[in-house]
Amino acid sequence: MPITNEPLGPVHTSVKTVRKVKDLGDQIPKYLIEDTDAVEATQKQYNDLKEVGDDFDPDSLVYKHAKAAFGGSNPPEAILVVRAVPQNTYVSPTSLTVDPSSISGVVGQTGKVTTTVLPSTATEKNVTATSGDTDVATVSPNGDGSFTIVYKSAGHATITFRVGVNDDIIATTKVTVTANLNPVTGVSLDKTSLSGTVGGNDQLKATITPANATDTNVSFSSKDEGIATVDNSGKVSYVKAGHTQITATTEDGGFTATCDVTVSGGK
Repeated sequence: MPITNEPLGPVHTSVKTVRKVKDLGDQIPKYLIEDTDAVEATQKQYNDLKEVGDDFDPDSLVYKHAKAAFGGSNPPEAILVVRAVPQNTYVSPTSLTVDPSSISGVVGQTGKVTTTVLPSTATEKNVTATSGDTDVATVSPNGDGSFTIVYKSAGHATITFRVGVNDDIIATTKVTVTANLNPVTGVSLDKTSLSGTVGGNDQLKATITPANATDTNVSFSSKDEGIATVDNSGKVSYVKAGHTQITATTEDGGFTATCDVTVSGGK
């Protein structure tokens, strides 16, 4: 773990302040460590040798330098230690893409976009996102490279995604939100009960009221997927003998309709 008390100079990632640093002037000792485990640079202030000892082994170069500094004839008020990503281990991101590049929905709905950082070996893949108009749409990360967009009010907004040392690699998604002029008032299924044998399948169809509802999205779920599963189109597959229930839920309003399912063993 190389160390230097030379000025920081250029580093290969942004500096994150671990603790608020008091302005102590230019004479405060600053030590730069190339940390092979670091994915972003951090800067921490130590006010005495005991604090240094909490983070560094007495045999480490940092501790020895700090001991000499604090034990000298003119000890500093504090020292700064900066951990930086070594140049030979840091892989800069070169591009950022967003899928889809445009998205639309109705007030009250949510949408999802996925970001991809290249190369895949990039050291820093932390993508940030901001909405150009939070009254129209907001955005939040999901932790897996995807982001959820919440449609707040009718209008247009641009979601800007950034990555890179200085957030200089940018991609955008255009968002169009329409008003919910005809809200959903209910939902029904074409069948209220189903029966079949293991390995078979059936189809359920959901009908939303009113017929001219703005948001016609419906999701399906099974109370026990070990007995029967259902996909987004309403296709039911019989898995194991038993009883369960399939539920259709409207995105607008959360209205539900159910179908009882009985599965018998195959021949």
